[in-house]
Amino acid sequence: MADLNRLFDLADPRIRKVWDEKNLQLSSRLEYSKLGFTDWNAEILNSQFENFTGLGIANLTGEKEPYNREEIDQAYKVTITPQKFTKAIDITEEMLRFNLWPKINNLTGAAANAVNARIDTNAAKIFYLGNGTTFFTGGDGKGLIDSAHPNNSSTNSNTQSNNGGTNQLSYDNLKTAVQAMDRFTDDKGIQLLPCRKLRLIVARENKERAEEVLRSIGNPDNANRVSNVFNNGDGYIDYVVANWIPSTTYSKYWFVIDMERAAQMAYLVWGWRPKFDSDNVVNNGTKIYTASTMFQPGFQAWQWAYGTQATT
Repeated sequence: MADLNRLFDLADPRIRKVWDEKNLQLSSRLEYSKLGFTDWNAEILNSQFENFTGLGIANLTGEKEPYNREEIDQAYKVTITPQKFTKAIDITEEMLRFNLWPKINNLTGAAANAVNARIDTNAAKIFYLGNGTTFFTGGDGKGLIDSAHPNNSSTNSNTQSNNGGTNQLSYDNLKTAVQAMDRFTDDKGIQLLPCRKLRLIVARENKERAEEVLRSIGNPDNANRVSNVFNNGDGYIDYVVANWIPSTTYSKYWFVIDMERAAQMAYLVWGWRPKFDSDNVVNNGTKIYTASTMFQPGFQAWQWAYGTQATT
């Protein structure tokens, strides 16, 4: 038994090096930050994010008149609780004694891929499942994309929509989305600053169409058909492919986000990033290695995004 433990002790640094190299490679290709999520390291299990309304435009005030006062409102708050995801692999003495390192390398790399893939998969779900409440809901009880986001204010009972319905990706529909985002208000009805760092998010099946739309191909209002008309003036728009949006029902969905707003509204809350552990006990000639990560994407407000559930 001592000889068997010695065998695993000698192999352990090599196995962990395979994990480190593969995990580093995969983590450098994670897409969630391109979708607007900011890293947040949880100090408690149930991280709570609060939001407040702003103040209205300053009022005209005459000489010796009291300064205008106005209370801010507590907007919705949301709790984002990290969830744990795991994958275990078995390394046997037969693998080590017969130098089956290709198999060991494959198992270790697959474990790294399993936990890293879950991160981008769940980040994408915030969008393509965002018109429902099955995955994550904000403080208003709605998914990210909804046609009737309620305002949490005693002075503003209106609702707002960031849902483009089944509108397909086109120049006109993208223009409508961008214009709508510039008119979003906070819960008190105060219009937010115009968007300046817009990003179009599409599934792989819509990549080429996104390039066509951003070049305004086929747009009769634009004489220069290779010019991105959305990038004129203050601000710009680019696009990314969210590769983890499924190729089935959701492949034609598209979304627009403002990266500046997202930095203050959208988070990926970490319990811990992907890590690799092992039992210290060799049982029946087998040692178990475990890969795990604990995280949850979420948002404290919805005004950073606009989306559709297009079918064509």
